[in-house]
Order: sequence, then C-alpha cells, then structure tokens
Amino acid sequence: MDLVLIPMKNAFLRMPVVATFILFMGAGYIIGGIRSAIVVGSFTLFIALTEWWDRALITMYMATFGVIVSGILGIIIGTLSAQSKTSTKITLAVCDTLQTFPSFIYLLPAIMLFQISDVSAIFAIVIYSSIPMVRYTVFGLRNVPQQIIEASITSGCTDRQLLWKVKMPLAFPEIILGANQTLMFSLFMVMIAGFIGTVDLSQEIFRALSFSDGGKGLIIGLCVAFIGLTADRLLVELSLIHI
Repeated sequence: MDLVLIPMKNAFLRMPVVATFILFMGAGYIIGGIRSAIVVGSFTLFIALTEWWDRALITMYMATFGVIVSGILGIIIGTLSAQSKTSTKITLAVCDTLQTFPSFIYLLPAIMLFQISDVSAIFAIVIYSSIPMVRYTVFGLRNVPQQIIEASITSGCTDRQLLWKVKMPLAFPEIILGANQTLMFSLFMVMIAGFIGTVDLSQEIFRALSFSDGGKGLIIGLCVAFIGLTADRLLVELSLIHI
C-alpha cells in the first residue's frame, strides 16, 4: 500500500497554493457556476492564508484516499447486497452493528496489523467510512420505482443493462449523498487518527488543546470544517446537475 500512499502524499504536498486555489475554483465553476466557485475559492483561500497549509494537504490526502477506496468498496458491496431482500437485510444489520462501535475501536486492529503509520489510519478510515456508502447504495438501488423496472424488463433489458442503464442512473443522487457522508466520516476518522500520531491537522488540534490555545484550535478546526464544506459543496452541485 505504501507504493500508492507515498507517491500520492508527495503529490499532494507538492501542490502549489495558487494551482490548488485555481483547481478548486475551476471545479466549482464547472460544476455549480460562479457562486459555487466563489464559495469554494473562499474556503480554500482561508486555509491557504493560515500557517497549516501543508498539514491541511496531508489531511486532504488521507481523506481523499479513504473516500476513493471506501466509495469503490461501498458501491460494490452495496450493489451486490441490493440484489435480494435477504442480502439487503444482512448487510444493513452489519452496517448498524458497525456503527454502534466507538470510532476509536477501528484504530485498534489497524495498529495491530500495520503498527503506527499512515497505513493504520487509512485502514481505519476505509472500514469506518465504507458504512454510509454501502447503506446509501443499497437504499438507492432498492428504491428504484418498480414500474420502471418492469417497463425495462418488458423492453428486453438484460440484468446487466437493467443495473447499469436503469437502476444506477436513478440511484445516482443517493449514491452521491452516500459519497458525501463517506467524506464526512473520513474526515472525522482522520481527526481521531491523530491519537496514533498522524502528521496532519488533527495533531495540531491536540497540541492546541494540550496548551489550552483556543485561538489556534479554532483556526485549525475551521480549516478542517472548510475542507469538508468544500467537498460537500462540489458533491451537492454534482448531484443537482444529474437531477
């Protein structure tokens, strides 16, 4: 996994501030227009003007990798689970059970398997963040109107065509909502992973709390919040385009 994580981390750390700012504003403009570009650009500019830009990039790298892997796993598991009522009930029961565990619990098996490293944090992030992706994928696919499914079958759709050309497009808004929740879960777990010594914004928040530095803690907390709000804005606008 280090063969993927280390180059990705280095790529994020080499991202110039101006280029990153333009990238996010451009994405906001393409997806949601000028208003979205201004909002996303404002969040990014706030983070860039602080002294924790590099730590913010590490946070984004960990959350991004976690979302990508969790999204792939969640969609695959959710798609397979949505094929029957029995598998749906079992999968949702497992998701409910996993969500009852305290978030810190996910770090324990990760540390035992991979010691204290970014890999441990990523492992915990993926396991914890896959839950909403699975849940919303199942929800979206299971709630496709039955009359549309019947009309598609009557028109001669195969099972594969029914899934990819009918169910998936109709379930897209729910899947995007799942990706949104997956991102929030990832950011939350990145903050929890600071307990094991990850070098990102969470470590700075813990230091601020240790020294009772409320101002520093507030600024770093806003940086984390703005990372989440930036991605949230882009995902929401993306789902609205599809609708």
